[in-house]
Amino acid sequence: MNGLLAIYKKRDTALQDMKALMDKGLDVMSHRGSTVVAFALQNKHLQNTDDEDVRLGIGFGSQQKKMSHFAHHNDDMLMFEGCLLNKKDIYADVQGSASSDAAIVLRIIKEKGMAGLKLLHGYWSLIYLDSKNKTLYGARDHYGNRPMYFCNTGNQFALASESRALYTLFEDARCINRNMVVDFLLWGHIGQADQYFFNDIHSVEPAHVVKYEMETNRITVEKYYTLPYNTSKTAYHEPSEKHYLSRLKSLMTENVRKHLQLSGGPLAVGLSGGMDSSTLLCLARKTDPDRTLAAYTTIDEYDGGEAKWAEKVVRHTGVEWIKVVCTPDFILEKSESINRVHSAPVHNASTIAQYRMMEEVRKQGQTVIMDGQGGDELFGGYPAYIPLFLQSLLKNRAWKTWWNEWSQVEHSGMNRKGALTMLFKLWAKAQYYTPQKIAQKKRKDIVESLIPQAIDSYFKQEPPVRPIKKETLNDALYESYTLFLGNILRWGEHSAASQGISCVMPFADNPELTEYVFSIPSTFKIHNGWSKYLQRKAMIGIVPDEICLRRDKLGFYIPEQKWLEEIKDAMFDVIQKLEDPEDCIRKRHILENGKRLFKSENPLYKQFIFRCFSYLQWRNAL
Repeated sequence: MNGLLAIYKKRDTALQDMKALMDKGLDVMSHRGSTVVAFALQNKHLQNTDDEDVRLGIGFGSQQKKMSHFAHHNDDMLMFEGCLLNKKDIYADVQGSASSDAAIVLRIIKEKGMAGLKLLHGYWSLIYLDSKNKTLYGARDHYGNRPMYFCNTGNQFALASESRALYTLFEDARCINRNMVVDFLLWGHIGQADQYFFNDIHSVEPAHVVKYEMETNRITVEKYYTLPYNTSKTAYHEPSEKHYLSRLKSLMTENVRKHLQLSGGPLAVGLSGGMDSSTLLCLARKTDPDRTLAAYTTIDEYDGGEAKWAEKVVRHTGVEWIKVVCTPDFILEKSESINRVHSAPVHNASTIAQYRMMEEVRKQGQTVIMDGQGGDELFGGYPAYIPLFLQSLLKNRAWKTWWNEWSQVEHSGMNRKGALTMLFKLWAKAQYYTPQKIAQKKRKDIVESLIPQAIDSYFKQEPPVRPIKKETLNDALYESYTLFLGNILRWGEHSAASQGISCVMPFADNPELTEYVFSIPSTFKIHNGWSKYLQRKAMIGIVPDEICLRRDKLGFYIPEQKWLEEIKDAMFDVIQKLEDPEDCIRKRHILENGKRLFKSENPLYKQFIFRCFSYLQWRNAL
């Protein structure tokens, strides 16, 4: 795990100023492990690649370690962050450490162009300088495991692993998009567009390349890979299930084995007690019984959170169990620094608990943590998929299948009344409710706590992401996996990186596994009322039965509502004291009415107050 930074200055800049800029950028990302790699160019021509112009890993790691992330050919340079899972499959002549991941990627680009990036299985981001054509490229892996951002202003084009490096270095890149602030405060959205609050700082989306031509100041964004998926309405077929289960079990086992081989020494595994984290831990123990594994579970002072489920998996595997206590005081102590780490205000308290886990992993001396993010989007684990699946069966007139699923919907942890309510909401949203009507009906108190002009402007804009038409469950999974997953992954990645830890997510970095799961018809993803049906069946005998048959889903659970109640006064105090430069929040209205609205019957408003608290802290620290 390391950081990448490239700066191109469009106008003359003194060499000492360039060096100071580069050093500052490297310092911003110095937490990202043992190596930070960067270079700077200016004056619309390439400088010689000596120590004055190319700065590699200043003060971090050994020279050999640094060079594993850097490759060059003539005057072309490539900086690479991450790991390849399939480099021997790409080139049979790759042997040992003689060919680093960076060298292999540069070879692919030279032979196949940027389209060759689709061959790279694993988690990575890169910056590539084509000196002959005076072009800079930035790219991310297929599904967004590793971040990459870019900005283009009047005086520079830059690429970086974190947006904070860009808005810290370049004052002219700090123009805030007021509509995105409202989007965050109203709904809690972050990453629903390709930029996070700033007009001129954009995320390179998963499976995309941004190309900047220095001589013309032209930017193009291209997609190098599209996930294929099964759109058929094929009915469930038991003989087919046996084939799918055999292949799926084999692919998941092999994928975990590849990740275990990437690093030696002890390995941390985030364990919630759900199917995804339990699958990874149990497969890791089965695949490499001698590997030292430590399971990390966040617990709280109220009900222990997911501890009772995690304990079943720990006893099953016999691994060390580290319980990470997180309290509401931690929110107040760490919120400002966590916002800085994420380059954006955190939208809920679970992100803070996740950060607390990464702190403990570092304290225990581990440098890699395996995380189950991506499993819900891959296998169909979110409760919202159940009514979507039922709705698709009705649309496709699969009456028998619909009745079978409806009669057993309790297996999903949802009763029939709840499922019927969600089905009605889906219908109403499609037929009648616009986002504005939903906000006025369900979030009226929040709307009234925002400046009317800001709300009006927000609802006049086009939605940042247009939802795709969902005829089957796979349509919904495809949308989640390709449009929203990259944003979900960034929270774990940034929290880990802030501690110098590499976060690997096997359910989100292997195209072979992902493409196979998406090739399976929707009716095998949810079956007999069970979400994640194939994953549950494939893990029988490997994961404890109590987990495979678990009906409730808590995710990365924390007692958020209780925590927010305890820090209520402190949050209102921050809202009162801090400035709101974008003039989005009706502070006087909140201070006069907020504590009356801040109650258990109004959980959405309590979460809104937390977002105001988080946003104002982040905004005033820029």
